[in-house]
Amino acid sequence: MRRTMILVFTLALILTGATIFSDIGLYHLKHQADSTENRSDHTVNAVIGDESYVHTFGEKPEEGVSDYTRIRTHLAYVEAELRQRPTGHLSEEQKQNRMAYLDLLAEYYEAGLFPYNDGHEDPRRPTFIDETGNICAVGYLVEQSAGREIAEAINEEFKYAFIPEIESSEFNRWAEKSGFTTKELAMIQPMYGNITYEVEEKKVTRNNVDWQYGTASTALTVANTVYMSNRASQPWLFNSSSAAHWFGFAAGTGSILLGALNVDNRSTYTEIQGEPGMCMGNCTIPIHEYHEVNHARTGLSMMNMTAGLVTVIRSGYHLLSDRSPSEPSATEIDLTHIKAGNGQIVEPVPALQFKWNF
Repeated sequence: MRRTMILVFTLALILTGATIFSDIGLYHLKHQADSTENRSDHTVNAVIGDESYVHTFGEKPEEGVSDYTRIRTHLAYVEAELRQRPTGHLSEEQKQNRMAYLDLLAEYYEAGLFPYNDGHEDPRRPTFIDETGNICAVGYLVEQSAGREIAEAINEEFKYAFIPEIESSEFNRWAEKSGFTTKELAMIQPMYGNITYEVEEKKVTRNNVDWQYGTASTALTVANTVYMSNRASQPWLFNSSSAAHWFGFAAGTGSILLGALNVDNRSTYTEIQGEPGMCMGNCTIPIHEYHEVNHARTGLSMMNMTAGLVTVIRSGYHLLSDRSPSEPSATEIDLTHIKAGNGQIVEPVPALQFKWNF
């Protein structure tokens, strides 16, 4: 009886221990899987992590290391690694494609036009083609061999997908002929950092008039002045009063339009203080948003519209009335004499007399 109890107790301990160790093992595997899945938070590649950076620089990348440096280092490392692997199991076509694609890979990272994570919530994530049109490393190989249309079609459905997650028949056909295994393509595929933009508004006041606008304003001002200096019925520069008034109407209209088109000189433009490709995960790029005004140009525009309006009113009045005034229609300044005093006749006093006969 005692032996039976000991045996049962021993079996119970064994089963309990097996259950505990099983749970521990499952927890460890799950934790390892989660770590692999969340590796995009930290490393540059889902397969080998930051092995390339450690191999090249002897340490893990610190926070200040740019995304550009990490990606370029990774791709150069993977290219060299894949060139050393045996290819005896491949067909001749696959061998040729593999070598050609490795040459393209070197060309790609030498150019340094990498995409960035432009919308996925993960800080680091594969991005096939970003919003600026930059394409990822594997995408570049597809683009250069199968065409941009194929790459864009893959991007439509699998923009942020890891290589094993790309369930595209076109991509699978390309991969089969490429000479790379799925894992090797995954080794190539970097994970790119995302970007946060921080907008800072800046107000800018400019008091300058560009030479084009200044020249146009000067020409129309001269035209308005020439017209206003001519008498309405006896113009000195024109063959007829009608010609003079049509000239004035055109000059005045031109001044009004020129002023109206340039009176609002407010403009807004932005400047990005950095390059998206130089970020490393959760990167913040400052953007300066400038609000610019030009008081000098606005003031000149108001003067153009005022002068043009006066000219249009005068010329339009005479064109509509088509009258022949008995007195000169011009501004005259003469010397005259006036009588001063309270109704008493005194010596005439010289004074200026202003006449404006419209």
